[in-house]
Amino acid sequence: MGLFQRLKDDLRTGIATLRLGTVHAAGRALEETELLRMRLEIRKLDQQLSDLYKDIGERAIDMKERGETAERVVFDAEILRLVKEVEVLKESREKLESDMEEIRNEQ
Repeated sequence: MGLFQRLKDDLRTGIATLRLGTVHAAGRALEETELLRMRLEIRKLDQQLSDLYKDIGERAIDMKERGETAERVVFDAEILRLVKEVEVLKESREKLESDMEEIRNEQ
């Protein structure tokens, strides 16, 4: 094999390696971008959960201050609706965390 042929083969190998590295880097960047998007979504969900907890607490305290019984507070339609929202948000958060874990495990 001549020098020219070896240079040609080395160049082809180098280009193939470069392409593979570029594809890998681009894939990694997409994964990181997706993880970042998911982390931001989790922060939004956490803020919504915090707001709901605050609303539930304020409603319960307001009702108790008005003299409502503890049983009436626990079974209040508005509080039950807010609790359902909390459950839905928690499920969404768990799903996002699961999806993030899958992405991390693919690496």
